[in-house]
This record gives sequence, C-alpha cells and structure tokens, in this order.
Amino acid sequence: MDTLLIIFQLTLAILIVLIVLINVTKGSEYGAVFRGAEAIFGGEGPGNFLNKVTIVLVILFFINSLLLTRVSTEKHKSFLLPVSPPPAPTDTTSSPSQPTSPPPPLPLPPKEKTQ
Repeated sequence: MDTLLIIFQLTLAILIVLIVLINVTKGSEYGAVFRGAEAIFGGEGPGNFLNKVTIVLVILFFINSLLLTRVSTEKHKSFLLPVSPPPAPTDTTSSPSQPTSPPPPLPLPPKEKTQ
C-alpha cells in the first residue's frame, strides 16, 4: 500500500511541475505558442483549464501526503511506543523504612590571614 502511495506521490509531483511549466500567464511571452489551442480549451485558451488542473493536482498531492504520513506512522508505531507496560511500582508502605541520616557537611576551606 505504501509503495503505491509513494509512486502516486511521485507521479503527482512530476505532473505538477510540468503543468506549472506549461501554464501561461497574461504577461508571459510564450502566449503565442498556445494561440491555436483556443479551439480546444475554449475562448480563454489553456490558462483557465491549466489553473483548474493545477488546483486539482495540488489537492490530490496534499491528501496523498497525509495518507502517506498516516500509513507510515501506523507501520512504525511499534518503534515509537514501548510494547510492554512499565513495571508496577513496589509497595513501600508494608515494610518499615529506616530513617536516613543526612550526609555529613563538606569541610570549609581555611580562611586566609590578611595583614
């Protein structure tokens, strides 16, 4: 399943790059190339059609990215979370505890004599 999603992701990425490179804006000098395409795409030429295709491809790319993240997380969930439950805490109230004495204080350095 994840291999299929990765192949689909790569295909979408390549198509998005190609559509963006082919897309002609109003200020572009390459508009003369698509003058004959007005009959195929309508009166406005391929610009409006290519914009819609780009939007659809980007939405599919985003959804596929989310699916890939979910599949990858589910696949590697055992590595992220511990499988065995943590050890139960021991009951210390049943055994009497010995009071511990505080550690001895550290010795102070000798004071320097000032004359």
